[in-house]
Order: sequence, then structure tokens, then C-alpha cells
Amino acid sequence: MIQKSSPKGVTAPLVAVGVLLVAALVALGVFGVPYVKALTTDRNTAEIRDEALIGAQQVAINLNNADSANLDASIETMRSSVTGDEMTVYLQSVQDSITDELRNSGSKADAEVMSAALTELNTDDRTATALVVVKVTTTQGNQYVKNQVGMRLGMVEVDGIWKASSAEPVGNRIDLESGTLPGADGTGGSDGSTPATEGAPAPTETPAPSVGGDSGGQ
Repeated sequence: MIQKSSPKGVTAPLVAVGVLLVAALVALGVFGVPYVKALTTDRNTAEIRDEALIGAQQVAINLNNADSANLDASIETMRSSVTGDEMTVYLQSVQDSITDELRNSGSKADAEVMSAALTELNTDDRTATALVVVKVTTTQGNQYVKNQVGMRLGMVEVDGIWKASSAEPVGNRIDLESGTLPGADGTGGSDGSTPATEGAPAPTETPAPSVGGDSGGQ
């Protein structure tokens, strides 16, 4: 059954009501069974929804994290987060395209989730669709660039773990901020940021699945 995402549905009071309904089964007989079963189904659906959303957020982080000092390990982490031939083949092509220059670039990308939501959930097939927005901070030397990346993930549960069977960009990559790392040039402000020096080279982004819009990268 396909359900649109909704607020977390099971609360402590609802569980308490379920206990009372079980106690009333003796009086209700078979008429009480479908209602109790429905409550159980709702609780299971909420649990599956939460697990799918948490899984999608972790996948988004894994697909946008990369460290040039250990790119093979970064790719393996990405590979552990996906399933299906399309994603597996794509990650292999990314790994094959890595150059020595990129490995020695000293660049690193770290992602954090800004927002996430399920747009579709199928509890029978254990599949879901999620929209996730992440902030990716790429550093190289004493320079950094922060981008906002939106992505749509097709999720499927495999042996109890939610993985991405597809990933596509939502909108364009948005430039949030760039500059010199705090303290790198002795001019960092109280907020820990400094404006980018005009004409200064931006960090070289490490490769990851192209889910960040038309500017490349993740």
C-alpha cells in the first residue's frame, strides 16, 4: 500500500488506548480484532516510515562525503549505501575515473542534512521516495566552499537496511559561502568566517554521484 508521508502517527496515549482495546476483546469478540489489528498496522507503518527517512538521510550524507586522501574508502562507503546495477555501475565508473592528481589534491567534502521528507512509502514492497537537502562543505588547503544540494532518492529496504536504488538532482546546486578557513590567514572574524579573496581558486571537488544539479560534483 502506498501512503503519502505524514507526521509521526503513534504516540504514547495511542499505545495506551491499544492496551485498553485488548482488554475489551473479551466483550467485543471477533468485532474487536480488526480494530486492534489496524492499530498494530498503523504502528508498523510509522516505524517503517521513520526507518526509511533515517536511511535516506544517511544515504544522502554517504553519497556526498568524499576524502581525496582515501578515495577508495569513500567510494566503498557510497557503494554500501546503494543497490541495483545502475548505481553500482555508476560508482565503479567514478572510481575508475579518479586520477592521481585528484588523489593528491588534499580536497575533502563533508555533508550534513538540512531537511528531509518522504514523499512516498510502500510498506508492502518496502520502497520509498525521499527528498533530501544537504549542505556540502568542500575544503582544499586553507580554502572552503559551501553548497546546498537537493536530491531525490529512490529507497528500498535490503536485508533490513535502507539503500538508494536511484538518485537524481532536484534543482540546481546553490552556492552558499566560500572563503578562507578560520584562522588560516589570521583575519578570521568573530563568527569564524572570512570573505573569499576575489579570484582565489575554489577547492577541487572530489567525485561523487551527480545528484547536485548542473554544476557537477555530488
